[in-house]
Amino acid sequence: MTQDATLPATRMVPLREGMFRMPDRLDAPAGLLGDRCRKCGESFFPRRVFCAACSSGDMEDVEFASTGEIDTFTIVRQQPPNSVMVPPYAIVRVKLDGGPGVQTVVPTEDLAGVRIGARAQLLIRRLKEDDAGNTVVSFMARPLA
Repeated sequence: MTQDATLPATRMVPLREGMFRMPDRLDAPAGLLGDRCRKCGESFFPRRVFCAACSSGDMEDVEFASTGEIDTFTIVRQQPPNSVMVPPYAIVRVKLDGGPGVQTVVPTEDLAGVRIGARAQLLIRRLKEDDAGNTVVSFMARPLA
């Protein structure tokens, strides 16, 4: 089936600009974009202007590893109003390798591997379609075997 030339081509768009390097496909590793303080070495996601640890403004842009360890989680069994996530799913905090801790979700299909201490990879996943038919994406965690 060919696409009508009068319709705009659908594409992937981030839920929030500037949080990750935009990949060319779904399920690609998420390259989260943050900062590291040149003065004290503390890492932050999302980006900041000033270091929360030492107040320095000498920050460098960093792309963090897409892997880390789950250090806490909770299972969500009810759907909050206006949520695009369908329960059950987990809200997890992943301490990235060489980077900060980040909060994200683990969708239903990956729940079996969620536990404290589990290795996880952050991937770019589909959230929904927008009004223009674009695929809205964000980063989510998948526990590693």
